[in-house]
Amino acid sequence: MQPMSEAGWLATMEEAFPTLLEALKESGAGWARVRVSWRWIQPDPPPAPYVWGPYHDEKLRLVAETGVRLIATVADAPSWAAESPCAPVYQDRLDEFAQFVTDLVNRYKEPPWNIHHWELFNEPDGTWPNGWAGGLGCMGYYGNRYADMLAAAYLAIKAADPDATVLMGGVAHDWFVEYDGPFYRYFPDEVMESGGGSYFDVLNFHYFPDWHAEWERWDPKSPDRRYGWLPVPTCGNLFDGQGTAYEAWGVDLIAKTTHFRNRMRACFELNKPVWVTELAEHGYPNNPTSLAQQARYVIQGYARGLAAGVENITWYALVTPNDSYHQGLLFDDLTPKPAFYAYKTMTAELRGYAYARTLNVPNVEGYVFATPCGREKTVAWGSGRLTFPAGRLRVVDRWGNETFIVDGGAGDADGTQNGIVTLQLSAEPIFVQQ
Repeated sequence: MQPMSEAGWLATMEEAFPTLLEALKESGAGWARVRVSWRWIQPDPPPAPYVWGPYHDEKLRLVAETGVRLIATVADAPSWAAESPCAPVYQDRLDEFAQFVTDLVNRYKEPPWNIHHWELFNEPDGTWPNGWAGGLGCMGYYGNRYADMLAAAYLAIKAADPDATVLMGGVAHDWFVEYDGPFYRYFPDEVMESGGGSYFDVLNFHYFPDWHAEWERWDPKSPDRRYGWLPVPTCGNLFDGQGTAYEAWGVDLIAKTTHFRNRMRACFELNKPVWVTELAEHGYPNNPTSLAQQARYVIQGYARGLAAGVENITWYALVTPNDSYHQGLLFDDLTPKPAFYAYKTMTAELRGYAYARTLNVPNVEGYVFATPCGREKTVAWGSGRLTFPAGRLRVVDRWGNETFIVDGGAGDADGTQNGIVTLQLSAEPIFVQQ
């Protein structure tokens, strides 16, 4: 099996593309992550000319013209530059890679594309040799060579566009080889040990809640920690308790963020912004329970990530055709899932707000966001109650439906006009504003 050709990809996407552009605009997304195929642009080694082609020039222009900012993921090494599309670049081809990246950045930093954010390969911590067939990297056991590639690319990108932001390739950092998966747990460590930490601006990982237990077990309040089944995580071997210790805490995306960020800080003195370029949840067709959970998770996942200090989060993806995981916001026929409307609501409600604090209320998970001038909005869900000293609250559900609850009126759970509005929460996240 070979990676899909540019012609094949264009044929697949041509009819869908106008609908996808409209959905992207309607969603309210501020960013879009796009794939740049080195193999398509430079199928033959220098001095053969580049083939900028209809996908990269035309399709990336159309995406940029929706008003989103682009994160361009450089992927797919050509056969003359690596053993496979997902493998490390040959050492004697790093100069050619640096020249390619230079020309790539010089072209697409200009209007109409205005690309200034570059990610270097997708999930490079993969180890399966045929990982490219599913869009994965296969550099997992070659952290040193990935670090060499980072150095070559980073210097070239910064020389071409000093204002560019370079992202470490988003590591899956889940489903590890010890669980018969493709991803090598210590790939990020080996990249840093080889000096790679000096050659990117943003730490970057992916998160899928299927693996929440992998990270939540490190919380000091978890049974694994309280009963001594797991030690405090340590540098080097995570489990042996012998290296420098660091802490991790929280649930879901918060747990993974605190673990990954604190490991990089404690073990490698790396203190850089954290982005998540893939966040997703399943939304299976003809399964209302799954579709509702996906919609809820759009809001929950983003709220948790922002609360953990993640600076930029990208949902995977707008549509995922022929993906058995069904993580897209649209069905395969490009009609919206409930999750699309939840995403649209979330972007509208949190635009202009930044994380301020986490609520500490029994049976409630809630996060407060605020504008620069101090106006607050709460995102919350659970089985408990929240109280607000107010005469009236504005409440928005995941569909974007707006309700005003008056003190003592319908929806005030205490049923009394007392200067306090009480909300009974449920599994459905809501946005609350006084």
